[in-house]
Amino acid sequence: MGTVTNSETARIRTLEGFRPEIELLVRCALPPSMRRDHDRVRTLLDAELSWDDVLEIGGKHGVLPLLSRSIEAVPEHHVPEEHIERLEDHTRSVAVRNLRYTDELHDIFDAFEGDGIRAMPFKGPMIAPFSHGDLSMREFGDLDVLVHRDDVPAAVDLLEDRGYEWVRDAPRLDDSPLLGGPITMPLVCEYELERGDHMVEIRWRVEQSDRPFGIRFETMWERRDVVPVAGVDLPALDPDDRILMLAYHGTKHRWHLLKWISDFAISIERTTLDWSRVVRRARAHGIERRLLVGIAPSTTLLGIEVPDHVERRVREDGRAGELAASVAAEIGLDIPTRPSSRSRLVYNAKAADSTIEVSRMLLQRPRLHPSMFEYKHVPLPGELHPLYYPVVPVRLTAERLLNLFR
Repeated sequence: MGTVTNSETARIRTLEGFRPEIELLVRCALPPSMRRDHDRVRTLLDAELSWDDVLEIGGKHGVLPLLSRSIEAVPEHHVPEEHIERLEDHTRSVAVRNLRYTDELHDIFDAFEGDGIRAMPFKGPMIAPFSHGDLSMREFGDLDVLVHRDDVPAAVDLLEDRGYEWVRDAPRLDDSPLLGGPITMPLVCEYELERGDHMVEIRWRVEQSDRPFGIRFETMWERRDVVPVAGVDLPALDPDDRILMLAYHGTKHRWHLLKWISDFAISIERTTLDWSRVVRRARAHGIERRLLVGIAPSTTLLGIEVPDHVERRVREDGRAGELAASVAAEIGLDIPTRPSSRSRLVYNAKAADSTIEVSRMLLQRPRLHPSMFEYKHVPLPGELHPLYYPVVPVRLTAERLLNLFR
């Protein structure tokens, strides 16, 4: 580009307001081929940095493999050899762990296909090869699998046959109270199962009860894509739905980790998108502002470019800009910390498309509905699940009194 735009000027000002250790991590959150600021990265690598801080903060943000690859792309850098070795060791361990997870994913989906179970992996292993072109570049600690609600019991049974156990150790006498019914809320939003060092989350929807995503599994399944993962084709979200899922997921967690911003930014850069269709689809499913909130930090922090009409839509939505500014401010802090449930709720309420959605979010807060506490003590079949509701005020009162006592 021959000129520097106002948005690029604002981005430079934002990044140079960060500590150099954090500025380096932000600038290295994209592959070298996508960056325009190679000279600045070289300058930072030659500066006197606290590499212990770089590695600690980068580890929390999940971007150390990206940092390692970025350093490799800078010839004759002056990073101390001991820190290079630590980065290389970390990247190798990520690669080995991810390959093990991917082999397990292949086996699980072979079994799912044999049993006719409708399922799609998403996030972690699906993002790494698509966005980064390399399984070792994206850290993930579990396998997230979307399953048709009717197929959830069969999918869980299959995993249990493979030696997996439910992490929460609750009885599965009846799946219906756990999955939710026509007039009841689900007790959990996923089954978490583990076997050794493998963790699998079986989800029947992307969203949590109080944070709607809007796109049903059936719709995503009908327009699904196929993505090769370590040489095996697996069903996957179509490109538009993948972008919307990443925007939803990042917003759900307040975008407090650089790896989520990187996932989203690289995905929109490397995907040929019909942006008018993506925005229409987001609006139709009630997640347009979440999409805008995801676009804003990708452009202001990482310099990703989007069409003018999309950038203008972000600017016109003042709330999206406000939420993106808070993301940049938190990224600029030292070590990222997991936001409290209350702060995430407030953030997502601000990112909602309508006041009706905010009201629904508040009414569907898990604390106001039966929980695993009730189910573990008195497991009831699905048709009796409403009987839990009279107990909820008692539980809330007991929790309140306990907190006051503490």
